[in-house]
Amino acid sequence: MAAASWWAAGLAAAVVLGPCLVIQLRRAWAAGVRRRQARLRAEALLWAWLSPAQRKQYRARRWFEVTTASSRRYRILQGGVVRLDPRGSAYCIEATSPVPVADEMLANKLLLETNERRFLATAHRFPYRSFSSTLPSDLGLWTSFGRATGDMPDDRREPPSSDG
Repeated sequence: MAAASWWAAGLAAAVVLGPCLVIQLRRAWAAGVRRRQARLRAEALLWAWLSPAQRKQYRARRWFEVTTASSRRYRILQGGVVRLDPRGSAYCIEATSPVPVADEMLANKLLLETNERRFLATAHRFPYRSFSSTLPSDLGLWTSFGRATGDMPDDRREPPSSDG
């Protein structure tokens, strides 16, 4: 008798909770689709604003360089910005709400090109370890989470792939 009671209770729970589970799975799937669409739209918008040379850099390395009105050069990476000359400092401006990485990169590009002073006043600056005259391709900034820190020995690996 106890086994039949447990079976009936389980069946009742499945009947009641099954639709709730299906609803949650549909919501999660739809959220994933919206995030992917937002990422693709952000990539297209970034691509439209890049110069041909920047597009080539971005296609090959997933970063691009910007020269400001003051003739300073910056490298815009996924998750940060590095000043290239004379000795690099790293900068980070993070959105207050989650946005696609390409949108953050475009915002950094536009702010540097139009108002470098405001960028420098807004951005969190942190020292970048000195590097030789030849810059490594990844500048040693990547962490396992894809954010720039530059202070961990394992940060010298390649950035995570954006495929997916």
